[in-house]
This record gives sequence, structure tokens and C-alpha cells, in this order.
Amino acid sequence: MNPQYHHYIPRFLLRNFAIDKYERVFEGNIKQQQRKGRRKNKGLKKESRRKAEILQTYDRKKEQLGTSLIGETYGYRDMYKDFNNNDVMHVEEKLSKLECRASKTIKDILEASQEQNQVVLLRKDLEDLRKFIFIMNYRNGHRWRQFTGANFDPSTRSMVKDFMQQQNLKRPEEVWLQNIREILDTPHHEVKDNMKIFKVDRDDYKQRMIEYFLVIWQAGENDEFIVTSNGFGIFEGVTGTIFGSPFGFAYHSFYVISPKLVLVLCPSFFRKEVGQTEILYKMFNGQRSIFENVPHPAAIPKHVGRVNASRSGSNDEPKFDITNLTDPFDLKSHLFDAALKANGIKRHMNDEFTFSFVKIDSATVHLVNAILLNEVGPDLVLTFVSHSYLYKTIVKYHNHYEDSAKKDFTNLKKKLRTELNRTHEDDLHLRKNVPASSTFTWNVREMIKNHDKY
Repeated sequence: MNPQYHHYIPRFLLRNFAIDKYERVFEGNIKQQQRKGRRKNKGLKKESRRKAEILQTYDRKKEQLGTSLIGETYGYRDMYKDFNNNDVMHVEEKLSKLECRASKTIKDILEASQEQNQVVLLRKDLEDLRKFIFIMNYRNGHRWRQFTGANFDPSTRSMVKDFMQQQNLKRPEEVWLQNIREILDTPHHEVKDNMKIFKVDRDDYKQRMIEYFLVIWQAGENDEFIVTSNGFGIFEGVTGTIFGSPFGFAYHSFYVISPKLVLVLCPSFFRKEVGQTEILYKMFNGQRSIFENVPHPAAIPKHVGRVNASRSGSNDEPKFDITNLTDPFDLKSHLFDAALKANGIKRHMNDEFTFSFVKIDSATVHLVNAILLNEVGPDLVLTFVSHSYLYKTIVKYHNHYEDSAKKDFTNLKKKLRTELNRTHEDDLHLRKNVPASSTFTWNVREMIKNHDKY
């Protein structure tokens, strides 16, 4: 079988940043340009358009500002081949099914954000979405290379070695692949109890994908989020070491899904109705979140499952000893279900959750982008929509973001300045041919397309 290119950031997300999705037009009549765009796209076949999709990128290792094909960006060869299985691509096939379901949910979110101030999602779709974004974070280049190169701190290396012996695995990368396979095969709420998943990753899944709540932040008309090689799942919070091992607690984990939208997972301390952020900060010596003043509206649930509350605690029901629950999360989950049942309600896969789109200001967008920039490695590949906004982002990062490990993007800044000067010259040249009585300007906007990008 020929080597296959496997994306760790899937194509359907990258298409939201594609050049052929946005165009820079010198226009005076937007409606006229929209009609022109429709005619231009009408004659192109879907597959031909997809092959032509290109990203604007900056490759830090090569120090190149240019473009890259979506089909050849953010991926590796044969990431998911399982040579211990007769069907070596079975993990990739399972992953593609989850990706298909998640892409539909993300499409619903994106489309709703363009016309409404909220979106309604089903519990079953949210569970798929959470599982998907965890795997996306877990399969990024950094995590994959960590296992293929056995790049662990001493404590984790010992845990991986013990786990390999227990599971009869020969190489660390087999741990990585087994984790993905088991997460795919296990219902969302049971992942935390699957002993075939490495404990560190199992605990991470429980904390962020089950315990944390989801909010959706939306950038304004003149702002945009960027994408970086390892940015999916980057968090803002507390980091350090405990007993010689790295430690991190996420206040906010970020998952950029378009230039305008980012999914954010937050601990329940940030829920308005809980209001316990001060307790959280005391746990970490007063270290506060830089996003504490951004709204964190929790989704509004609508439960469709009904039970007979009068039968709660009847002799017909199996007895449950709450003292057997030693995990605080399991205890909280059991008490929550008991409270629902007392009101004649139970969790159902078709429960509805209404999420508001939280419109954030430019300063907050720049902070999110700064978090992404601050965690990049030397092999960074950065994707963006407009040169001018990326230049502004880099300037803001250099001038205002305070961190001892701040990265140097001087080279990128110079290249962007050169590109913007060239664009300005093009602008002046075009203006010479415009009648003095007309007013034209450059406008970067989303092109009119059929809904086939997923």
C-alpha cells in the first residue's frame, strides 16, 4: 500500500481559511462582484475546486511567507497505520467516520453564526464534537512526535513503559495509536474508565472533555483568528512542575474552527451561576486568568428524557451505595443525575443545548492569537486570512504580550511589511484607472459558494 498523507488538522477545517474561500477585490459594487463570483464558480466541478484550495501560510523553519496546498499541509505520512492489525487502516477509517459527524456539527455552528446569535446542538452531537476535538489535539505533530521519539519526562517515561508491559505493546507509538483506537471505540462518558487508555491521557480526557463546559467566542467583523501547527487545544492557565514532572491546569482551552470562531472549554468555576473563580485562583497562588472578564455563558439545556419521579427510590430499583464513589467527578455526576430524576428528567442523547455566540472585542482576539503564537515550535506553520491583520497581530504580540518565553517573529514582521508595501503599490496602480467620480476600495470578504466545503 502506498504511503498516505494523514492530516492532524482536517481538511474541512482548513477549507475555512482557504484563499479561494476569501478574495481580495477592488470593488465599488459588492452585489455586482457577488454575481460575478457565482458565475465564476458555477462552471467548476467540486473536486477540481478542492484540489485547487490553497492556504496562506508562514513556514518558520524555512522562513517563507507564501502559500501551501491544503492537501499537503498539517499532516504526516501513515500516522494511523496499525501494523498489528490485518486491516492496517482500520483506525483511519473509524476516525474518518467521527470526523464526518463532527464536521456536520461544526458546519451547523458556522452557518448559524452567520445569521443568528445562537445555535442549538444535540447531546449526541456534542459528545462526538468533544471526542473529535480531543483527538485533534492528541494527534497534533507535537504529541505524535512525542510518542514516536519517546520524548517524555522521566516520570511519564516510566509510566509509559509500565503501560506498554501491561498492554503487551512494543513501542511507545503503539500506545498513541491504541489510545486513539480505544477513544474512538468507547462511548464518550466511558472513556475515563477505559483501562486500555494510558492514564495520563485518560485523565486529561475526563478533565477537559467531560468536566469542562463549552462556550463559543466570535471575532468581530474586522478581526480574525489564526491557525498554528500545534494550536488546536492550546490552553491558558497554570503551568509548572510537581515532583519533577510537568503540570498544567487549563483555565481556557482553545479550538479555532474558522477565522471568526473559536470553541473554548472552561472549568465549571467560570460558570456565572457557580461563580467560584476566586476559589480557583486561591488554589494556584492567586494566578488569575487573562480572560476572566470575557463572558462565559453556559449552554441552556432542554431535556427530552422523562422518568417517573414517583418511582425514585422505590423497591423496584437497584440499590446504589454512594459511599462506593471515591472519584469527586463520579460523585458529582451521580448527584446531578439524581437531581434530574427527582424532577422527572433523565439524560437523553437528543437533549438540546442552546449556545450563545459570545462576540469578543479586538483585544481578546489578539490575546487568543498571542496564546497560539507563544506556544509555537521551530517547525511552526501558521495559517491566516489577511496579511494586514497578521501584521497587526504580530505587532500586538511583540508590544503588549507579557511572557518570559515570548517568541521572536521579527523575520515574519519584515516579510509582511514587504508584502503590504507591494499590495499598496498594486492599489495605487489600480486607482489610476478608476474615474475620479467613483469610489473604489480593497475589500477582503468571503466568496459566494455552494455549501460543499465539508
